[in-house]
Amino acid sequence: MNTVLTAIVSPAVAGVMLVVILAGGSLMYHIIQKKYGYTPERQKELDEVQEGKASEDTSHHSCEKKRY
Repeated sequence: MNTVLTAIVSPAVAGVMLVVILAGGSLMYHIIQKKYGYTPERQKELDEVQEGKASEDTSHHSCEKKRY
């Protein structure tokens, strides 16, 4: 029995595809982290929004609408 290994994609093409996929994933990760990731400035903005919500919500807890 002589078993012949047939490849759907050549190893060179598979290697290039792997490099492109890893580079693209790394690039997307860095872009997303820069736009949406944690920064001290972003934390300050979030804290300001939370403070604004807290100052607007002065109603009594019994007046809140219940959501079911």
